[in-house]
This record gives sequence, structure tokens and C-alpha cells, in this order.
Amino acid sequence: MFFFYKILNLPHIYLFMISILIPIYNFDVRNYVQELYLQAFSLNIAYEILLVDDASDKKYQLQNKNLISFSGVQYIQLQTNIGRSKIRNYLAKKAKYNYLLFTDCDSEVPDKFFVKKYIEQCKNETVVCGGTIYKYKKPENQEQFLRWYYGTHRESTSYIERNKYPNRSFMTGNFLISKSILNKIRFDEKITRYGHEDTLFGYELKKLGIKINHINNPLIHIGIETSEIFIEKTKISVENLKYITEKYNYPDLYKDIKLLKVYKKISFLRPLVKIVFIISKKLIERNLKSKKPKLFLFDFYKLGLISRNKV
Repeated sequence: MFFFYKILNLPHIYLFMISILIPIYNFDVRNYVQELYLQAFSLNIAYEILLVDDASDKKYQLQNKNLISFSGVQYIQLQTNIGRSKIRNYLAKKAKYNYLLFTDCDSEVPDKFFVKKYIEQCKNETVVCGGTIYKYKKPENQEQFLRWYYGTHRESTSYIERNKYPNRSFMTGNFLISKSILNKIRFDEKITRYGHEDTLFGYELKKLGIKINHINNPLIHIGIETSEIFIEKTKISVENLKYITEKYNYPDLYKDIKLLKVYKKISFLRPLVKIVFIISKKLIERNLKSKKPKLFLFDFYKLGLISRNKV
């Protein structure tokens, strides 16, 4: 097609146009963005890679802003942190093209076909999720083991499994969406911190009858935080879940989210769960920060948090 237009001396018409949108916070994305750039450039498509830094530390700003030397890459520096939902709305507003590929900054591309697989999905109105995986080898730093172990056993699921429950399996770290759909549903900007903005967005799509298609096109999550930070983020995610249950009328939340499902079932045991949680909280945290964290204890820990927050 390109050769045909060159012979006739006509302007090139791109069949595919995509905006790759990456919110950045305190992470070096140079290798990651370079790989995305090389893949997009090799496909002979119209593309842009839009990077928005959400007030990272100065060293990350200095590292990442040099990416503007790559063709089609734009870097925007925010002076104040605006949060996980608002920055995604901002990216979508800035994007030039109709197909928007959102990815998290703490990612790694596992193969040379990541962008191509999404280009193949750029048809009509669509929402497509590629999934998340983790490196097979456990981290050498024990303090990162809980996050890696949880991600490996709970977040890394096949596209076949995700397609059984497409809306509740939605995650914001790696997905393609038509701008026309995103114009109908915005990320709730009251959710500024970690957790469940993807849960809410998935149910908003379901409310409009928009099907999510899950494919085998994962990113590797390499931003493995320490157990202590992950536990603190878990506390914030429970607070966000409480906000969603209070503000939005989604009865399916209590069917689809395992934590809420168990919480609803044990209504008569909630006072006991709360007491046991208060007594055992420090011991559970000690296990979660160890070399052999037990995920059933982590499940109880979250149940204790939600009992205390009275969702």
C-alpha cells in the first residue's frame, strides 16, 4: 500500500492510527518506551506515544524527558500530582487518535508483537485487555516477595479465564479502548489513590452493555513494591471499595468481588472477625513480610480491614 502511494506521488494514508498513553510516576520508562517506539515505527502506522509525568521525583523527570528525541513521542510534565483516574482522563483528552492504548509505566514488553496484536484489534468500537504477567524468578529482595507472590497467583490469569468474567477481570494497566467509548465513561476522579478504579470502570462498561474482549497480550509487571508498601496500598484499596459501594448502585459487586461476597455471607460473624483481626493484625503482617507469606492470611487481613471499615 505504501509503495502504491509513493509511485503515484500521493500522500500516504494510514490504515491504522493509535495513541499509546502512559501515565508516569517515579519510574524510569526509557527502555520500555524505546521498545514500544520501535514496534510502532516498524508497523508503518500512524502513532503517538504520549507520556504524562504525575509530579515524579526530579531524577525520574530528568531521565524520562529525553524520550522526546524519538519521533512521535510527547512528554508532558505535571507540577502537582493529580492521581490515577484524573491522569488517565487527561491522557485521553490529549490523544490525537481514536484508538487508545493505556499501559502502566512499571511494565516490560515480553515480545516483539505487543503493539501489532493490539493493532489487529483496532476495529469499530472496542475494549480489549491484554493481561498481566510476572517474571518466573522470584525477586532476590525478600521485601518484594509478597507483591510478586500475590501477582503471580492472583493477578496473572489466562485470557481464557478472564473472558469467563470479562468485566470483573478488567485492569487498567494494559488495555485498548476506542476514544468514542471513553468519551461516554470517564474514570472517577475522586479515586486519586491506589485500588479499584479498574473495578469501577469495568462495571460502568457493563452498565452500558459494552463487552470487554480479553486477549493473550500481557505486559510484565516489573514495578514490584515492598511488602510494607503493598500492605499500605491494600488498606487504601479497601477504602476505595467502600467508596464505590456507597456511591454506586452495583448489586453485582457483592457477587463478583470475592472479598465482598465473603463479607456479605458472614454478617453474623463480623464482630468476631473484627476482634480476631485486631488481635492478630501484627502477627499476620509479620507473616506477609516474611519469605513464605500465606495468601489465606492476606485474604483474612483484607476481610478484617473491610469489617473495620463497615462496607
